[in-house]
Amino acid sequence: MKKIFYFLFLFPALLFSQGNQEKYDYFIHFNTPQFSKKVSIDKVLEHKVFKSFTSDSSNVKLNEFISYLDESKSVVINGNFSDSISYYQITFHIKDVKGLHSYIQSKVDASNLSSLDSIADSIKTYANYSVYSPKEIDNTFAWNDSNFIIYESFPSYNYAGIANYETAADSTYYDEEYDEEYIDEVAPVDNSEYAVEVYEQHAVEEVTVQDVVAIEAQEATWEEEEYEEEYEEDYDNEEYYKQLEEQNRLESIAERKKKQVIQEEQIALLFENGFEFPTSTKINPNADIAAWVNYQNAYERINSFVSMFKYIFSIKENPSVAANMIKGMSLDIFFENDKARAEQTIEYSEALASVMQKIISRKPNKNIFNYFPKENPLAFMSYHFSTKDALKSYPELTEQMMAGMPFEKEDAAIAIDLITTIVDEEAVATLFDGDLSMFLHSVEQYEHTYTSTTYDEDYEEINEEKTIIKTRPVFSMVMTSSHPTMLNKLLDLGVRKNEFEKKNNYYIIKEATELGTIALIKDGDVFVITNGLNYLNNGSKSKYAKQMQKQLSKNSLYGNLDMQRFIKSMMTNNDLGNETEKLLQMSNQFKNIELKSSKKLKGNKMKLELEMNSNYSDKNIVLQALDLFNYLD
Repeated sequence: MKKIFYFLFLFPALLFSQGNQEKYDYFIHFNTPQFSKKVSIDKVLEHKVFKSFTSDSSNVKLNEFISYLDESKSVVINGNFSDSISYYQITFHIKDVKGLHSYIQSKVDASNLSSLDSIADSIKTYANYSVYSPKEIDNTFAWNDSNFIIYESFPSYNYAGIANYETAADSTYYDEEYDEEYIDEVAPVDNSEYAVEVYEQHAVEEVTVQDVVAIEAQEATWEEEEYEEEYEEDYDNEEYYKQLEEQNRLESIAERKKKQVIQEEQIALLFENGFEFPTSTKINPNADIAAWVNYQNAYERINSFVSMFKYIFSIKENPSVAANMIKGMSLDIFFENDKARAEQTIEYSEALASVMQKIISRKPNKNIFNYFPKENPLAFMSYHFSTKDALKSYPELTEQMMAGMPFEKEDAAIAIDLITTIVDEEAVATLFDGDLSMFLHSVEQYEHTYTSTTYDEDYEEINEEKTIIKTRPVFSMVMTSSHPTMLNKLLDLGVRKNEFEKKNNYYIIKEATELGTIALIKDGDVFVITNGLNYLNNGSKSKYAKQMQKQLSKNSLYGNLDMQRFIKSMMTNNDLGNETEKLLQMSNQFKNIELKSSKKLKGNKMKLELEMNSNYSDKNIVLQALDLFNYLD
């Protein structure tokens, strides 16, 4: 598993092109030319984590295989899960086709020498390409003078096709004439052999000690004979299971060959009229790694199962659903010396983008910043959206969800109208306006007292009170509710029921918890839950709060994890044993992880950015990560 992980991690270092109108459901582009300028491929291959792939004892020497590929051109992974044949394909550019062919042939020859199978592996050579389907794996490899591909197909289950059938079997069909003829031919059943015999009652005989001894001796003999029979059966079963295992192996090979025949037919379509390197206009060519998924096809693929039920219940498809769909999702990754950055983009339809823009453009309530921490916390996340606009857009959002369910459009409209009539969007929105900020201030130790029960020599209970040291998070959660009375009434109810205790401008939950003393603050629209009152800047803005206010004026979501401080806090308050040194190395290597999402959609697209920053800039963060993987191994 580790080797597979390392190999996948290496893809960016291993890996442009003519137009291709092929439609893909997903597309991943590895920008090798750009990446190789940032970090040498040789340095990556020379790293200790790839030793098992490059050593003399390795069956497939990765550096030797890569030497035949063109590192100045990109690598692409693409595939399809919505067609009749689902597949994935990995495509490389070749710089030495003769060397690659000879390399693969040497592996085929070595495999045939070590195999006991009478059918030998072989490379099939055609006019425009060569193809090789190994016996032991499901993939098929193919190449021409310029390109090398790894290809695998999968069975595709499309339930939506059921709705195209014009006829269905009638389960109520009944042929009375045939049934009568059949009944006449049935002979009467003789039940005499099943007649009940009545046994005469016999007197109970007296059993002596000698009889008991004789019976026990006979039972011992029977048990010994049963053991010998079971031993023989186990021996027979072992032979049977060997035969069954061999049968399963042969069936697996046959299934694989059948699959590879289909794969070779698909590959022929790719190469016979000239191979075109896969391209996509949906990916960012400037990213080190760029990926895109056709969300519409993925949704329709999942929804095809529901289509079967819609056909059964004679429910018409709703053609307007596509107007409220997510079109696609993409992910771009960039590697620099001091950081790695990932950008996830969600592309909405025009109608859904208009709804989402209203929801995420909410301006945070300015009073929340008066209760933000005094200092930078270990971790935080602040998310702000308009619950009012979300509730008002409920019909548009619900239409997409209910379109995937076995309901008529008109039936769904009734349910939506009923809910929108009952629910007062503006009133409900005041219960929670949409501001939510969470902070992890620290990790602290505390004494936990509990009663331990043991037993003495006479099995009498001994109750003993013990105290141990445990750790807990110190946190705060800040939210807003503009409802004029609800929160105040709930807090007053807690006081009247003796659950809360009022202290100055806040309330305390009386019941003791492992989280310590929980305080509740209600100041206007702001509501705070915390077990770290001394960490908050009550009633005024701290320097940290002003920085957050600036970030949240541009972003609907903003978060950060200070890895260095968080790990050191965990180490200070916990005995981590053998993991201490590894975690210390991780805290020294990486500084923080930052997450943010803009308030504005661009081109109907919403972007989520994640950035991991390093404490060092002497080498690319990929090599830094490999150093860390090797250290943690």
